[in-house]
Amino acid sequence: MIDLTPEDLDRVQELADAVWFEVRPGGTSADLADELDFRHARAAERAGGPLPGEVAGDRQPLVGMYSAFDMTVTVPAPDGGLISLPMDGLTWVSVHPDARRQGLLRRMMTDHLHRVHDRGEAAVAGLHASEQGIYGRFGYGCATLDVKLSLGRGAELVAPPAVVAAADEVRTHVVTVPTEAGMAALHAAHVASVRATLGTVTRPDAKASMWWRDFPKARGSKEPWRLLLAERDGATTGYAVFRRESKWEDGRPQGKVEVAELGSVDDGSLLAVVRRLVDMDLTSTVTLWSRSMEDPVMWWAGGPRGVGVRAYDSLWLRLVDVPRALAERGYAAPCDVVVEVLDEVCPWNAARWRLTVDASGRGTCVATQDEADLVTPVVVLGAAYAGGRSLASLARHHAVQERRPGALRELSRAMRADDEPFGAIGF
Repeated sequence: MIDLTPEDLDRVQELADAVWFEVRPGGTSADLADELDFRHARAAERAGGPLPGEVAGDRQPLVGMYSAFDMTVTVPAPDGGLISLPMDGLTWVSVHPDARRQGLLRRMMTDHLHRVHDRGEAAVAGLHASEQGIYGRFGYGCATLDVKLSLGRGAELVAPPAVVAAADEVRTHVVTVPTEAGMAALHAAHVASVRATLGTVTRPDAKASMWWRDFPKARGSKEPWRLLLAERDGATTGYAVFRRESKWEDGRPQGKVEVAELGSVDDGSLLAVVRRLVDMDLTSTVTLWSRSMEDPVMWWAGGPRGVGVRAYDSLWLRLVDVPRALAERGYAAPCDVVVEVLDEVCPWNAARWRLTVDASGRGTCVATQDEADLVTPVVVLGAAYAGGRSLASLARHHAVQERRPGALRELSRAMRADDEPFGAIGF
């Protein structure tokens, strides 16, 4: 594996075109520099000389690559609230069609996870899976769902009186992104809402300015991304990134509002933002992405049948440092369980660990020689880490062995969160 640099952008573009076959009109290989963190970008070169039909060059083509972002993920906190922990966000995992089924993906994933462990900056890694069957074998478990809601224009939102009163105190306004001022306001709102929302992920400060870049040729008839901000008492308390697409049928406006990101620090701000989104002129439908199965918006709108719920896998989590990861999050109930972890990719995790949680929800996790109460592959702990999936339920389709009766239920209840996690931003 080699470290990538900006000098490799043409080779990166060539690999990306072969793997993803996505053409972005108006984009160039130079634009990729903003989409990669070269501190974490690694690649494999093809061995040997040029193949028939190729032009010889100074450097061999890339046959595989990956990159990563320094991010955070919000999980249950020891005090019963929420805490944002460091997370290594894996992205750009690419294997050339000619290099498939030769062990290259396993080589790259092993390289990545070992480097994360050696740096010691994050005990947890996360990713979005392009295909759901790929990453479980490397210890990643699907931890959250991306729930899509579809509301009609003028949808009635019936919230408790206290939430309505709080929403009435919120002022909203629209700005255009990406501008320097718009991106700064967006990033501040994004970070504030992530800290208050289970399962969500922050994008890195260094990449905030490029996340919503505009490529007019690529977006076609859609408008540029716009930002709806909510403010109360001079503080930003919520936001939505959206754009509209004009459409007319039989002389009537049928425009669509696509909301790519929606966040808030409280329910009143969320209600104020959504009320504005469902009341835009010349539109008929509003689509909200990255929501939750317990999203207040869904229930304010009358329930699942009223919002066309669709659910997809969102954030996949992987414990890179098991004892640290289990000690950093909080728990819903006391427990004392010895867990034997099975982990072929990260062998330092493959041991028996005693997790002890006190009445406050704080846990310690240390190596032990005691007999295991549970034996589990590491993928199960990743899937349960955000608190949205039951360990007991996961055990029904993973090879979890309960050695002490009641241990599975004990740990399962302790790891559950009070709320359902929300879908994570794409990265």
